[in-house]
Amino acid sequence: MKRRAVALAGLVALLGWQCSANHPVSGGGGGSGSVAGGRGTIVVGSKLDTEAQILGRLMSLQLQGKGYTVRTKIPLGGTNIIRKALTSKRIDVYWEFTGSGLNLLGQRPMGDPQAAYAKVKELDAAKGVTWLPAAHLNDTYALAVKANGPIAAQSLTELAAALRSQPNARLCVDPEGGFREDVLPLLASVYGITFQETTQLGYELIPPAVSDGRCAAGIVYSTAALIVKNGLRVLDDDKQAFGAYTPAPTVLTARLSRWPHLAEDLSGLTAALDTSAITRLNAQVDVEKLSPEQVARDFLVTRRLISTDSADKGPNGR
Repeated sequence: MKRRAVALAGLVALLGWQCSANHPVSGGGGGSGSVAGGRGTIVVGSKLDTEAQILGRLMSLQLQGKGYTVRTKIPLGGTNIIRKALTSKRIDVYWEFTGSGLNLLGQRPMGDPQAAYAKVKELDAAKGVTWLPAAHLNDTYALAVKANGPIAAQSLTELAAALRSQPNARLCVDPEGGFREDVLPLLASVYGITFQETTQLGYELIPPAVSDGRCAAGIVYSTAALIVKNGLRVLDDDKQAFGAYTPAPTVLTARLSRWPHLAEDLSGLTAALDTSAITRLNAQVDVEKLSPEQVARDFLVTRRLISTDSADKGPNGR
């Protein structure tokens, strides 16, 4: 099971390098920076999960509405893949999460969202990456159990005690979370929580697996709509082991001069995004089965961040 999950994750990442979900990038390179007829050309990428794709679509549509020629690689790959795409100039901008950014830089996660953002912004500046102003949401990792299931624990501290009498309890993890140093190792070091058996599933398959009893608990994203749909209960991270994961647009500092209004042009979007808003958008995709692009368009129009005329246009304004 583990090898198969790794192989599938690698295949998805490879495909992500080669194509975009809807709008391929001409020539496979970053934006030219030309400002003829608008703000210039910019390539927007995203990670694989639903929320990342929604964020990527929100950014691309917002920038398109501001006059950019936008090309997309949505979705592209996991954290390491998309970071490499940014630093190698295959994409120009993507949403990174503060906790993930700290992990990339060899730092432990931080529980305070503002402190985490300030720290990663400072450290990444030395690496030539600029973090633009962040959204007002925190999508951290969490551990969920069935609401009316056999695990009565309300917090991770209580779970650690409960697992002593349930040594065969199985944990579900997604391929990325299963390998991250800031997920399972922190459960062990902070709470003493270890699972003898783990199963790797796609992140969207974990909540139903916990609900039907295939797994006693599952690593989930705290803003995932599937938590509620599948009748799960998120355990309180009472020692803030997982830290804060707040998304912000990241771009190479050396290339920012190509888009001098980028931060300003994204400011309305970042101000509109909070935890409740992104949870609703996630639900529209994962539960109502709308496309990330349609959900993003509707949100931007409703918040008056783009006009209905812009929303009616196809890729790159066509």
